[in-house]
Amino acid sequence: MACDLVQDTFLNILERPDTRIQDIRAYLFAIARNLLTNHRKQEARRRTDPVAPDAFAQIAADQPSPEDAADSRLQLERLHALVQELPRRTQEIFVLNRIEGLTHAEVARELSICESSVQKHLAHGFRLSEGQRCAPTNTRMTSECAPRNGSRASTAPP
Repeated sequence: MACDLVQDTFLNILERPDTRIQDIRAYLFAIARNLLTNHRKQEARRRTDPVAPDAFAQIAADQPSPEDAADSRLQLERLHALVQELPRRTQEIFVLNRIEGLTHAEVARELSICESSVQKHLAHGFRLSEGQRCAPTNTRMTSECAPRNGSRASTAPP
């Protein structure tokens, strides 16, 4: 290694022929000192400390514990059962939005319905899944949209 540092020191001087040097000895030592410092920094970055194989046993595994896997499987089965109880159209909307990650606008485009219908279906599905099996009040679960001019349709007869 010492030979390499000496060679790099002189190579550094030869690569800069236009440099004016007043004290060649001090200049050589400065270059050698900087090269040695750089070399030590590189070695420190590359160094890996040996680790006993027993230490790897304490590192957390990437896979879940058997208990966590069983719990996740039960939660997934419950979710599947809840989704199966939803009306067909609400199931479609729920799967597209919550499972496949589509936005309300994307679901509406996919199913050729308006965005408010998507929101109503999802809200209805959430109410059903929470055990509040009450019919939605004054909302129809259809693919038609309310007028978009800002006025709401009256529910009272004319």
